[in-house]
Amino acid sequence: MENIRVLIIDDEVPLAQAFKKKLEKEGFSVTTAASAHEVFAVLKEETFDVAVLDIKLPDMDGIDLLNKLREMEPAFEIVMLTGHASVDTAIRSMKLGAYDYLTKPCKSSELSNVILKAYEKKSLKEQNILLEKQLERVNFRDQFIGESPRMQEVKRLISLVGRSDVPVLITGETGTGKELIAGAIHASSTRTAHPFVAINSSTLQENILESELFGYKRGAFTGAHGDKMGLLEMAHKGTFFVDEVGDMNLAIQAKLLRVLETGIFIKVGDVRENKVDLRFIFATNKRLEEEVEAHRFRKDFFYRINAFVIHVPPLRERKEDIPLLADYFVGKFSKGKKRKTVSGQAMKLLFDYEWPGNVRELANMFERAVLLSQGRTEIVADDFPLSVRDGNRARQPAAKTSPPGDNLRLAAMVKHHIRSVLRHTGGNKSEAARLLGISRKNLYRKIETDV
Repeated sequence: MENIRVLIIDDEVPLAQAFKKKLEKEGFSVTTAASAHEVFAVLKEETFDVAVLDIKLPDMDGIDLLNKLREMEPAFEIVMLTGHASVDTAIRSMKLGAYDYLTKPCKSSELSNVILKAYEKKSLKEQNILLEKQLERVNFRDQFIGESPRMQEVKRLISLVGRSDVPVLITGETGTGKELIAGAIHASSTRTAHPFVAINSSTLQENILESELFGYKRGAFTGAHGDKMGLLEMAHKGTFFVDEVGDMNLAIQAKLLRVLETGIFIKVGDVRENKVDLRFIFATNKRLEEEVEAHRFRKDFFYRINAFVIHVPPLRERKEDIPLLADYFVGKFSKGKKRKTVSGQAMKLLFDYEWPGNVRELANMFERAVLLSQGRTEIVADDFPLSVRDGNRARQPAAKTSPPGDNLRLAAMVKHHIRSVLRHTGGNKSEAARLLGISRKNLYRKIETDV
């Protein structure tokens, strides 16, 4: 049994102690309080999963205390106890958020069963909070797309490291899909049934980042009206992904290093230690070796997270994947409508462009193109932003004669790309021709002449 923390609130001290003794034999961690005053004192020092609350207390009505407890910690589950059975009181307490209602005297087995069920509900609430936090995040199972040699190597590394617990550092430019790689590692791990929790160090102020990571105790700072569970605790038994770790300040690096090495952390405003079981993945678009030399990144933290590195190539270095990515994004943004095709001229522009924003820029561009091409079955060059249509041409120097070897390398790249697309379509040449933006006849000619 997990260490379920129970607070019994009852002014009948002998009864509360009897419940405590029996519940502790079953593996619960139990604290007792005989008044509302004692409850508030205890909650300054400890946190609980379930409260068992007598409806009659010497200094406060149990219903009023129920309201106070629900305000302090919404995920806190409360079981009401009373020696004065009343349907009206039961209905009232349930409407105010009590999990269940028991009449004294009750059997200890009955009480332990209802505590277990209340704890299950609390756990589900916490999972829902976690899911809400992750709702806007990418679906890494659907979007991890790429058949180029560079991406095949990334996939190979994922398969190698997936089932271990070694920390992973993912490097690459902004927009290359580092979080997708982290998600793919989690999906291939033994922790896949547990949470994948992510945080971006560059988007939060220092004090907010600390409280989001570690959580805080009620009263830790102005506005901390209740205990808050941190993301580390929410990710227990799963994978914790820290994006843009290079932007994390030195003080938080030191605290996170302790979690990496021991699994132990302390909430903001608390003195007690908490322990978690996590697999860590980090990502950065910075050269951390340079950050270490500039004393902006801890050397010991760098060596700890640098155990296994996966570099995600920029889109300009894996242009063979553009037709597959284009097909995916067209389907995604069409939202169930008839799938559009991409014209050959438009596809040529995608290959000519250098993609400073990487896959994220490609996705945003196709969302716009699908919208602009309403009423047509084909996306054309004019549906792309001016930056794609003219930006690459403006950046390139005047054309010059290429050495003969360049054409040979281009032919090899085209050949490899056609083979990659055919593998993706399972040998379906009509589908491959559609993805490539060429006719079936042209595809057959290229296959027959070996490109």
